[in-house]
Amino acid sequence: LLIAMLLSAGLLSAWPTAATPPYTAITIESGSPYFVPKSVTVSTGSPIQWENPTATEHTVTHTGCLEDGDHCAFDSGLMLPNGTFALPGLAPGRYPYICRIHPIMRGLVTVTDTFSPSQL
Repeated sequence: LLIAMLLSAGLLSAWPTAATPPYTAITIESGSPYFVPKSVTVSTGSPIQWENPTATEHTVTHTGCLEDGDHCAFDSGLMLPNGTFALPGLAPGRYPYICRIHPIMRGLVTVTDTFSPSQL
């Protein structure tokens, strides 16, 4: 009876689970490897968020944006200290990215049709 009441009230349907995080978090750090994790694999449509807790401005720029505008999947623009940049999801593929201000900072997002988590 208690479970039926909770379900009808919608309390169990919104209960968070470890299997379904709201987004994949990538943290910007002041030292190597700079983007932590440096490489992530997510499934199609999974949200991703970069967090900048450093005291420095950064960008999160897909390398396709540097080559030509036709293949630019994402560019955060200037991320201020304590700022974030979020993507609702990407199509399947490999998305290498850098910080335009600090080109030594590099990361990779791999998007697959099926979920196979890996973070390095």
